[in-house]
Amino acid sequence: MLLAEERRLRIVDWTLNDGRIDAAEAANKLGVATETVRRDLDVLQRRGILRRVHGGAIALERFAHEYTISERLNRNSDAKRRIAETAAQYIPREGCIFVDGGTTTEFLATTLRNRKDLLVVTNSVTLASKIADSSTKTHMLGGRIRPTTLSAVGAKTVEDLRQLNAVVSFIGVNGISPELGLTAYDTDEALVKHIMIENSVERIVLADNSKFGSIYPVTFGGPKDVDRLVTDLETDDSFIDRFTGSGVEVVVA
Repeated sequence: MLLAEERRLRIVDWTLNDGRIDAAEAANKLGVATETVRRDLDVLQRRGILRRVHGGAIALERFAHEYTISERLNRNSDAKRRIAETAAQYIPREGCIFVDGGTTTEFLATTLRNRKDLLVVTNSVTLASKIADSSTKTHMLGGRIRPTTLSAVGAKTVEDLRQLNAVVSFIGVNGISPELGLTAYDTDEALVKHIMIENSVERIVLADNSKFGSIYPVTFGGPKDVDRLVTDLETDDSFIDRFTGSGVEVVVA
């Protein structure tokens, strides 16, 4: 049997690695009662290491840390792929769509290729490079490229985007919560996401389970700005219920 502090160190390690921790799952791994883990989570919250959420906790570092592209590609990649595959059914046969920069939205690339009647407008260098050599019409927004995300941002990006309208927008998030809505780490990227939402007939948000309950500095939209939310099976039911109650159609991949 592990000592209390050894047990808490393992909980912290799991939480930092995965972004969040489920109390029941941790209890099963540790061979202790779920209530014991809940008490440990309360202790760790008082120490400022994590924040308690329904069913478990999330790491406080996620409130300020922006992961690199390689880090994000390796986080929940299977869930992100399933989300993108499910979201692909909402891509129209023709017209203009917006796809913002992000590792989840980049998984749409395969299904965006060779759609000759579709115009894809994106600020993602990575996504554009994956579809530009196909028959799909690709519009890469101008602007300054952020090294962390390889996405175009800034005055030029905003100027280009404000002149365009889309049938559907596919938007990724850094964090999402019923209280604070859709959040991003960077102000410039948040503005691009906001305008894409504003200039779209239908707004679809792609978010894996690790994004729920996470809070980042800039809010760029709320539940009223989302028509459809595509997530994965691991997302807590309480989050799904609250977004559904706000009128958002939630699709589980």
